[in-house]
Amino acid sequence: MNSSAGPLEGLRDIHLPDPISFWPIAAGWWLIILMAMMGLLAVYLIQRSQKRSARRAALSELQMLEEDYLENGNSSNLACGLSTLLRRITLLKHERSQVASLHGSARAQSLNTISEVVSPSLIASIEIAMYQATSHETTREEAMAWLNSVRKFIRSTS
Repeated sequence: MNSSAGPLEGLRDIHLPDPISFWPIAAGWWLIILMAMMGLLAVYLIQRSQKRSARRAALSELQMLEEDYLENGNSSNLACGLSTLLRRITLLKHERSQVASLHGSARAQSLNTISEVVSPSLIASIEIAMYQATSHETTREEAMAWLNSVRKFIRSTS
């Protein structure tokens, strides 16, 4: 070695590590991303299942109302059941404070804005039938039209 050269001349320059890169990300981040995606998928599937469950329950209750009407022919019971079912479906889909207190023409307009399948005249005829003294004033065709309209309403809103 050269003795005339200073002792520092033999040293190399400082070697800095490579800067931390954004990509590829560490395995822990991949795990977190995967868990978040699985969580979102689970939430979606649960909500979808609950939505379908409510629709199935409403359609099965409508089927029971129809069978009861075909067996007994009591349109007053049918009208009461349809009115209750429509109210429950509406309460499921919209805020309770907005729709719970509605009745008469206001309720009919509200249902018509939700789905045009249920007309105000249909709701009016159901409400009239609920309070009739006899069930002979409602025709079978009118009752079947109620059932079909409510079935379409359930399918369109759920």
